[in-house]
Amino acid sequence: MDMTKNNALLKLSDNVKLNRRKNPIAMEMARTKDYYQKTILEAFMTYIPEQAVIYEMDSRFVSHAIYFLKYGHARQVYLFETNRAKYREARNDVQRNHLVGIECLQPNWDTKRFARWDKDQLTYVTPSPADVIHASEAAIEAGLLLKFSAEVEKYKPVLWLDTSSHNFAEIAKWLEKLHYRLQIEQNDQAIYVSQETKEAEEEKNELEAKLLERLETYKRQINQLQQECEQQISHMQSEQAKKLAVMETEHRAVVKKLDEEMQLKTVQVKKIATMETEHRATVRRLEEEVKQQAELAKQHEQETKQSQKETREARQVVQHISDALNAEKAMNHDLNKRIFALLAEEKPVLLTMEKRQTQQQKELSSLRYENRKLARNLTIATEKYQRLNDTKVIRVMRKYWNFKKKRRLRNDT
Repeated sequence: MDMTKNNALLKLSDNVKLNRRKNPIAMEMARTKDYYQKTILEAFMTYIPEQAVIYEMDSRFVSHAIYFLKYGHARQVYLFETNRAKYREARNDVQRNHLVGIECLQPNWDTKRFARWDKDQLTYVTPSPADVIHASEAAIEAGLLLKFSAEVEKYKPVLWLDTSSHNFAEIAKWLEKLHYRLQIEQNDQAIYVSQETKEAEEEKNELEAKLLERLETYKRQINQLQQECEQQISHMQSEQAKKLAVMETEHRAVVKKLDEEMQLKTVQVKKIATMETEHRATVRRLEEEVKQQAELAKQHEQETKQSQKETREARQVVQHISDALNAEKAMNHDLNKRIFALLAEEKPVLLTMEKRQTQQQKELSSLRYENRKLARNLTIATEKYQRLNDTKVIRVMRKYWNFKKKRRLRNDT
């Protein structure tokens, strides 16, 4: 069964498989094992626009439709066939070769409606305007080309016509009215192109030539700019090399200066270490003095409290005496005189005690002021020591001393 199916197919040179039909076109392809009118197809391809929509008016030329799609880079090919059996054969050829860009349509030329059969379902479609129309001898004699006369007048497609048809003289007059001109003819096959389309193409080609000329001018300018840029770059590179040499010399000088500064910093670190030792001794001495001053202040405060206590007691005595005097006012004048005499004797003592208290308060204030001054000096000295101790140089030197100490201990062991 597979042998029968393979024998019923016609295989072309590029593995396209078609039904073996009983017509001169199929017989010619069976003989050559290639596309029908391939030499003409190759010669006429230069007149077929890229991404064109092509109308194939005769389903017997299904090989032309396939060639247009595969090698003419057509965007869409419409294959027209009114006979249902021939329509099925053409559609099977398209589907067998997995050609998506070819659509088989069954036209009704009277109503200008085009049907597509999908699994026995009828769908009416509207073909896109044609860029190329291929009409065979049978199609022209059947008047199918004139069915698209309105589309031809409006869109001016490229026409591939068979000039051997008996009514071609009438078609030629019609084409002349539409300003179509013959471009190439070979074996009764001719390409007609609208003069308006040709002029538009010539204008397009002229514009492309101008654009190419301008692009060449731009290219020369770009090359010239590139050469200038390369010269500038080489000059800049030489300048950079000189600058790098100068910078290298300066860098060496800076390195030498840094070495000298490191030596000076080493000397400074040693001085700082000596100052730190002296500072610690000063801090210890100041701490001892502060402690002594604090003890003295504490003693003076105790004495002041005692003096205040004595003063309060003396005032209480005076108050008692005053109360006694007030209570005994009625006593005789002699007793009053005696009491006033006693008070006169006690008054210098009280004045002396008040003076002593005032002097003690002044001394206490002076001691407090000195205590605050010493505390402030201690705080400033502590901050200076802390800042000095936190500097990067001291930390580095401390690490260096620890390293020297560890190395000395390692050498000792």
